[in-house]
Parts: sequence; structure tokens; C-alpha cells
Amino acid sequence: MPEVKAQDVLTIVTLKPGEKVALCRCYHSKQFPFCDGSHKEHPGKGPAIVEVKEDQKGD
Repeated sequence: MPEVKAQDVLTIVTLKPGEKVALCRCYHSKQFPFCDGSHKEHPGKGPAIVEVKEDQKGD
């Protein structure tokens, strides 16, 4: 797989441990890249839920 460079990416979303976001997959969100519920008018295009788990040290 080729290396992805920052200039090749349209949007970079950085999350911290414990953060969770819904990312738009319908491309109709007014808050893109985040979901604003616009997909409800476009069946089959719900958001991608991304969550960074808390670091579980000692497990």
C-alpha cells in the first residue's frame, strides 16, 4: 500500500483516548466530516462511528 501523505488527505480528524465521533458517509452533512443526521434522508448511508478506547494500563 502506498504511503498516505497529509497533502493527499482531504480531512484529518485527530481523536484522543475516550473520544467518540460519528463521521458522515452520505456527503450531505453541513458539518462534514462529522455527521449531522442528514443521512436520514438518504437511506443506507448512516455514519461511521469511530471511538478511541481509553488506555487500559496494567491489563
